[in-house]
Amino acid sequence: MKDQYFGDVNDYAKYCLLRSLSHVGLSLGVCWMLTKPDGRTDGRHLGYLAQPDRHRHRDPELFDWLRTAIHRDNERSVRRIQKSGVLGDAVFQARILPDDRTGRNAYFGECRQLFYDRDLVFFDPDNGLECQPRPGHRGSSKYLYWPEVEATFATGASVLIYQHFPREERTGFIARRLHELQARTGASTVQAFRASNVVFLLGVQLRHRPALTPLMAESATLVA
Repeated sequence: MKDQYFGDVNDYAKYCLLRSLSHVGLSLGVCWMLTKPDGRTDGRHLGYLAQPDRHRHRDPELFDWLRTAIHRDNERSVRRIQKSGVLGDAVFQARILPDDRTGRNAYFGECRQLFYDRDLVFFDPDNGLECQPRPGHRGSSKYLYWPEVEATFATGASVLIYQHFPREERTGFIARRLHELQARTGASTVQAFRASNVVFLLGVQLRHRPALTPLMAESATLVA
C-alpha cells in the first residue's frame, strides 16, 4: 500500500469488503504494508467518485466519506481512515515496511503483538503474494511471503490478502492462488472476492465459517 493509492477504485473495493467483514462481527487487524511514494501515476483511478449512480449503492456511507476526503479535503493518506472509525475498532500496523530482512522481521514481530486478539488480519501489499524478489532484497516490501501468511493463520486468525492481477488468465490465476492458500494454511474454506483490477483472497478459520458463510455466498464483483 502507498498513500498515493488512497481512495482509488481499488481502495473503495477494499474498504467495502473490510466493512462487510467487520459487520458480521469479526475484529480486524489491518497490516498496510505501507511503502514510500514512488512518483508513479498509480492511484489516480478516481473516476468512480463522479459516478454515484453506478458505485454509491455498494456502501453509500463509505462512498460519501471517500468523496469528502479526496475532493473536499484533498487528503490521501491511510491516516485519514485510521482516525475516522470507518473500519470500526480495527487495529493498524502503519509503519513503513522496509526491504531489509532484519527490518522486515521486526515489522512482522510488531504485527503479532498488535493483532494477537484479532479475528481477521488483512494484508495490503503493493503487488500481492510473493513472486520476486526474495525477502531482504530490493523491492521485497511490495510482496507478502507465505511464511508470514502461515504464521498469522497459525495464531488463530483468518487472513485476507490483497492481490494485483498479473498478466495471465485471471480465472486460472485465482484458482491457483486459492489452492495454494488452502494448502499452505489448512484453511477450512478459501474464497476470492474480485474487483476490476485486483482480487482479495480469504482464508477462513473453522470457527469463523458460520459468520462468514452468508458473505461468501455473495461473492460477486465488488466494483465493476
